[in-house]
Amino acid sequence: MKLKIHPEHWVLLAVSAWITWVCAGMLSWNYGGDLIAGNYSIWGDWSAHFTFIESFRERGAGWIFGDNPLFAGEPFRYPFLSHLLTAGASFLTGGNTVIATLGLSLVLLLAFPFLLHLFFCRSGFSRRSSLFSTLLFLFMGGLQWMDSSLATGEPLTNQFQKGSIFTQFVLFEIFPQRAFLFGLVILLSLLVSWSGRSRPKRNEIVSHAFGFSLLIFTHLHSWIAMGTLLLMMACFPGKTGPDRKSRWMLGVLTLVFSIPGLALLFLRESTNHLSWEFWLPGWAQNPTAGMTAASDMGFLKFWIYNTGIFLPLVLGGIWFSLRNREVLALTLSGVLLFTIPLLFNLQPYFYDNLKTFTYSFLFLAPLAGIALDRLLTLGKAPLWAGWILALSLLTAQTYSALSDFVFFQRGMQKTVFFSKEEFQLANQFKAIRSSPDAWSLIVPRHNHWLPCLTGTPVVMGYPGWLWSWGIAYSERETEVKEILSGGIRAEDLIRKYDLHYFAMPIQQGGSEPGVNVAFFENRFRLALSSPSWRVYSLKELTKSPSTSVR
Repeated sequence: MKLKIHPEHWVLLAVSAWITWVCAGMLSWNYGGDLIAGNYSIWGDWSAHFTFIESFRERGAGWIFGDNPLFAGEPFRYPFLSHLLTAGASFLTGGNTVIATLGLSLVLLLAFPFLLHLFFCRSGFSRRSSLFSTLLFLFMGGLQWMDSSLATGEPLTNQFQKGSIFTQFVLFEIFPQRAFLFGLVILLSLLVSWSGRSRPKRNEIVSHAFGFSLLIFTHLHSWIAMGTLLLMMACFPGKTGPDRKSRWMLGVLTLVFSIPGLALLFLRESTNHLSWEFWLPGWAQNPTAGMTAASDMGFLKFWIYNTGIFLPLVLGGIWFSLRNREVLALTLSGVLLFTIPLLFNLQPYFYDNLKTFTYSFLFLAPLAGIALDRLLTLGKAPLWAGWILALSLLTAQTYSALSDFVFFQRGMQKTVFFSKEEFQLANQFKAIRSSPDAWSLIVPRHNHWLPCLTGTPVVMGYPGWLWSWGIAYSERETEVKEILSGGIRAEDLIRKYDLHYFAMPIQQGGSEPGVNVAFFENRFRLALSSPSWRVYSLKELTKSPSTSVR
C-alpha cells in the first residue's frame, strides 16, 4: 500500500518537530553536570515519577502489590504501566531513569500530533477540519495574550492568582504528566485501530477490550474518558465503523477486563484516606478552590478568558452537524466530560479535574474544527476572505499557547533539579545500602535524590506527592518531625517503621531546620557523606541509648 503524503502532513511534521524540540529543552544538563528543569510541571511532578520508575528498576514489579514507596503502610494504587515500560527501557538500554523518561516522552510526543489527526480523520472528519482540530487542541489556550496585567516573566496560561487557570495542555499536562501522555497515545492508537474495523471478528473485539482495560494501569483519567466514549458509541452508533452489537460487546468486555484493575487500585485497605469536598459546582470559580480572581469572574468571562473562542466554535460545529450522526458520540462524550468536572471535585486537588476537561476538549475539538472549516465557504464571500477569517480566528485562539511555547524555548525558567553531587551520591548509596527495600527517612523535599534516583522507599515523601492522591499524612508528619528532632519517641518510631537510613542535608552556615544534628551524629553510624549530605545508618548504633543526645 502506497503511503500518500498530503499538505497537512507537512504542517503536522513541522508542529510535531517544534513542540518536541521545545519540550526536549525542558530537561537538560549544564556544563557542571547538574540537571536543569525549565518547566513548573516538570519541577513539581517528575520527581514522583522518577521514584516509581527507579523502584521498578531496583526492586522489581512485585512491590506493586505492596506499599506506596513514598508512604509506608499505604497500598500502592498509582497507575504504573507507563512507569514499568520506562523502567524496562532504562534497564534494557543501560541508561539512567532521567534519560529513559525524557527519551520515551519525546518519542510519544513526536507521534502525538499525527495520532490526533488520524483519530479525527478516522472519526469521519475531513483532512482539513481534522488539521484545524489538531492545532486547536495542541495549542489550547484562551485570550490571556490580551491581558496586560499578567506577569511578563511567567507563562500566560499558568498564572492562577490572576485567574489564568486553564493551563496549556502539552506544556503543563501531557508532556510533564508522563502517565497522561502514555494514556492519550495508547487510547488514540486503540481508537484508530478499532474505527477501521467495519466487521470486527470476535478475537479482535477481545484484544481491543483487553487493551482498553489496561488504561486503568496507565492513566485512570484516560480509562474514564475511554469508557464514556465507548458507551456513547454503543448507544449512538453512526453509519460507519463497527456495528452496534460489536460496540456493545466491546464495552461489556472492557468493563469485565477492567474489574481486577479497579479492585487492585481501589479496594485495598487504607487507613490514611483523605476526604475532600466532592460537590464543587463551578470548579475553579467555586470559593472553596481559593482562586479569588477566578471566583470574581462571571461564568462566561472565565471560560472565554481561559479557552478563548473554542467553546463558541464548538457550538458552531454542533449547529453545522445537527444531522450528522457520525459526530454524535464524540459530541455527547465531550459535553459529559465537561459537565462532570464542572460540578464534582474528582480528586483532592481541584486542579486535577483539568485532566478530565482535557479529554472533553479532545472530543469536542473536531466540532471546533468543523466550524473553522465551514467558514472557508460560508455565504457568498470569496474563498480568500474565508481563509483570512478562519486563519485569523485560529491565530487568535492559539496565540496564548504559542507564546508559552516560545517562552520556554527561550529558556526563561531554569532551576537545578538534581546536582552532579546528588547523582554521584545516589550511585554511592546504591552500592552500600543493605537492600533496595530498606525503608528510609528523608527531610520532606519534593525532588529528593534518595527516592528519586535510587528507588529507595521512604516513610514519608514530599507532602505534595501525598495529599493530591488522597493520602492523609498529618499524623505521619508529626511522627517524622519527632524523629528528626531527636524527641523522646524518636528511637521507638525508628523501630516502628523499621527505618534503615536517614539522608540529612547540610546547609551552609547551619543545619536543616527541625533536624537535631547531634542526635544523629552521636547515636548512629555515618554511612556516607558528601559536601552537602550525610547519610546515617539507623540500624548501626555508635553509642548506647543512655548516652544519646536529645
